[in-house]
Amino acid sequence: MKNILRAITLAIIVLSTACSQPKTTANYYFDADNGNDSNTGTTPSQAFKSLSKLNDLVVKGGDSILLRSGSIFTEKFYFSGKGEPGRPIVIGKYGGEAMPHLKGDASHLEMMHIYNSEHIVVRDIEISNKGEKIRPRLSGLFVEIYNYGKAQDITIDNLFIHDVYGSLIKGEGHEHEDAGGGQAMMLRNFRDDNTDSIPSYFDGLLVQNCLIKDSQRNGIIMWGNWIRKAWLPNLNVVIRNNVLDGIPGDGIVPTACDGALVEYNVMKNCPATLPVTEACDGIWPFSSDNTIVQYNVVSGHKSQTDGYGFDSDYNSKNSLFQYNLSDNSEGGFLLLCNSGGWPEDWSAGNQGTIVKYNISINDGIRKHIVKEKKTDFYSPVIHITGPTQNSMIEKNIFYICKKELPGMDKRLVHSDDWRGYADSTYFRNNYIFVEEPTIAFDATRSTNNFIENNYYVGPLQYTGNGFNKYEGKFDKAMWYDASDENWNKLIEFVKDKKVLLNGKEVPVLDVIGYN
Repeated sequence: MKNILRAITLAIIVLSTACSQPKTTANYYFDADNGNDSNTGTTPSQAFKSLSKLNDLVVKGGDSILLRSGSIFTEKFYFSGKGEPGRPIVIGKYGGEAMPHLKGDASHLEMMHIYNSEHIVVRDIEISNKGEKIRPRLSGLFVEIYNYGKAQDITIDNLFIHDVYGSLIKGEGHEHEDAGGGQAMMLRNFRDDNTDSIPSYFDGLLVQNCLIKDSQRNGIIMWGNWIRKAWLPNLNVVIRNNVLDGIPGDGIVPTACDGALVEYNVMKNCPATLPVTEACDGIWPFSSDNTIVQYNVVSGHKSQTDGYGFDSDYNSKNSLFQYNLSDNSEGGFLLLCNSGGWPEDWSAGNQGTIVKYNISINDGIRKHIVKEKKTDFYSPVIHITGPTQNSMIEKNIFYICKKELPGMDKRLVHSDDWRGYADSTYFRNNYIFVEEPTIAFDATRSTNNFIENNYYVGPLQYTGNGFNKYEGKFDKAMWYDASDENWNKLIEFVKDKKVLLNGKEVPVLDVIGYN
């Protein structure tokens, strides 16, 4: 018995000692210029050369994979691994300020593929992927989970993704040899080929501080199981403080999420390169509930169809848009839509959208003909289409300039048919400036429109109650309430922002009469 007790005591001591020892970590270094695949890879002077050496490594929580600063890698970076809670695997750089560059020629569909991984950080890397001609479904960064289950704590931080030369054509609804839009960053947890046997979802996905420039078609795109009967939403998704510069298509799209947060992002300098078949918008949730879109700027979206700064899309409930700025977007400020006719086990419709304390300046300025719409030049500032329900548009500022051509759309709100009409739309306590005769609310066959206590300056046209002419100037005396903290949050956000009006950059606070 004494020997047994002694053995148990010794085992406990050994186990306690092992648990108290700090876990060892390893750094693995890669240098495309000076490395050698015969090296150990564990010090900068012993760096590997080829990214294919990643296949030989056993990378654990707390380990790092580091690419030499300024080095150009033309191989695809593929990695699959699991860190630990509080001890992520870090993929980054060493040896200087310049980012290492994963430079592709479109021979691979993506230049960095993070597959079935969790507790991982990817940061401080430059990625491009441009061939001699466009390639459908091309990406720069591709983060994918497939038949995996829950993938926790993935961080994408401070990447520079540019010149991803993907297709401009999404391909929905028609056949085309280039169908399959490209994107700078794809975050996917669902495949469309019905091969997912284990439902997968992200829990803790952070995308922040990235610069995405001159890529096509799209910016930061998620794709998940959007079908409601099999909906397993991504959780704790945050997309913040990213800049999308020169992206012609969809900017940021959280898909199949519950409680996603999209904030402090900027989309600007959108080129007018998309064909007329392509509908896209700046920032919009799809098949997502309880999304918060706040403190974002979308400037100058130029898609020939839609082209709105923000979009509350269908199969989504309780989307909240607040403290955002949209300016000079050709389609308009907001698309609020629901594709009617879907059964409930496929789509939740569009319910409970709230749009409040936003600023729209000179949106809805499309100068080309959209043939299938009800006017030749279709671009109301707000387009409500399809059977949306219980939507509230409240305490926003709309600054609507004189349109460049006589035939351009001159409507603030247009509510129309997409296999059904909107019901229970609340449009109240908004503040509007118009330079020329503008229709306030074109309701068509929508029902239960509650239009109340909106104030305007200029020749706004509306028959009925709900729009009140303000006799003073369009300035803060009209709309600002210092006791309402929401206005203060909006002012703080836009205090350093400028918009382009009549060829000049003008401070936002000057435009809305705060200064």
